[in-house]
Amino acid sequence: MEQRLVKNVHVFVRRKNGLVSEKTRELILLLEKKGVQATLVVEGEGGVGDSAPDLAFVVGGDGTFLAACHLYAPFRVPLLGIDMGGLGFLAEVSVEEMGRAIDQIVSGAFTLEERMMAHCRVVHEDGKEEEDFALNDVVIYRGPFAQMIRLSTYIDGEFLASFPADGLIVATPTGSSAYSLSAGGPVVFPGLELFIVTPICAHTLYARSIVLPSSSCIQVVLESLKEGTMVTLDGQRGYALRKGERIMVYRSPFSAVLARLLPERPFYALLRNKLSWGMDIRKRVEREC
Repeated sequence: MEQRLVKNVHVFVRRKNGLVSEKTRELILLLEKKGVQATLVVEGEGGVGDSAPDLAFVVGGDGTFLAACHLYAPFRVPLLGIDMGGLGFLAEVSVEEMGRAIDQIVSGAFTLEERMMAHCRVVHEDGKEEEDFALNDVVIYRGPFAQMIRLSTYIDGEFLASFPADGLIVATPTGSSAYSLSAGGPVVFPGLELFIVTPICAHTLYARSIVLPSSSCIQVVLESLKEGTMVTLDGQRGYALRKGERIMVYRSPFSAVLARLLPERPFYALLRNKLSWGMDIRKRVEREC
């Protein structure tokens, strides 16, 4: 994607607590010194408005980034994450690198990367429908009770399987390193375009992840009568489900846009640093002891 001139930005946060407020004020002052107009946007207290910004800085962890994506992705506003959370897999830079990030954004030393998103349509028994979208995943889960649910799954109208399980994850490549990974799914390079369907704690030996093309429509029907069953999107928003109701997941008509500083951070280095990929944990334990 082409670069763009950055003159008007949003600084997005989920809540105004001590450290986040301090770093947010520092970020806005640094931006204003560079001649960039910066507007603070707190989740639930503001939106994109009539004029979309050139870019949005996201201050927080992965959850904050996912919330920002839900707000800005339909307007194709690029996001740059400044990590103040725990894992920080989606953030581009640490809070200590904030000044450098601003210099590069203002000078144009960055690229834009598109990430495929998932669109979800929930069809209720009364015929009403709800629609939403996600960057990471769409998850059907049994809720608070420790009982399995049964999910009949169809791909492009063709029956795949009926899973007795705690739930089912439909993940994008970006979400392959999130919940899908912890449920046994594969790690997928985020620039690819596909879906990963992974059962959660399935009570069967045949249930494994399946990788599908991005053109697929995944339909899941809840076959069990279990209170509390829900479909959640990015772990941020949820919709209650009843027996017989359907969830349809397909590619979103728009993508998330991520700002990447130059030189771009290699994905495989991110796996090593964030997920200890290929590292001998025994040696780390020996050093710590």
